[in-house]
Amino acid sequence: MTDPFTLRQVDELVTRSHSDGITDLATAALIELDAKLLLVPTAIRELDTPPAWALPCGPVLPGETVTDGLHRILAQALGYSNAQITGFLGIVDAENGTRTFVFSTTVDHPDSVCWAGDVPHRWIDNISISDLVPEINPVLRAYYTHDFS
Repeated sequence: MTDPFTLRQVDELVTRSHSDGITDLATAALIELDAKLLLVPTAIRELDTPPAWALPCGPVLPGETVTDGLHRILAQALGYSNAQITGFLGIVDAENGTRTFVFSTTVDHPDSVCWAGDVPHRWIDNISISDLVPEINPVLRAYYTHDFS
């Protein structure tokens, strides 16, 4: 992501989040391949329920920027060490008080998400993702109305 306005906007939103008392920050990646979006199972689920699905996401650690956190998460969870952030799509606030910063990304060989052979995932169209992850709809609108290339 090379647009300094967008980087400045993200920094300002992080500062505003802290001023508003929001200390739990997370970051998520919207990764597209052949008009389908990548979903991974959420980490938290009840034992007797099917997995819930979400964008690749994780917490921002103390001392990390949200973009540094995104790079770490994609490298650790999916094996993507060369992810390129192409745009900032917005924030999603969870009921537990966590604020998630969502970015569009490109990755080398997105179809090789199973780099270790055991990473559960789904590639899903944008209509179905709206049903599975309804809180993502504003982010999808931002993604499809901007050209991040």
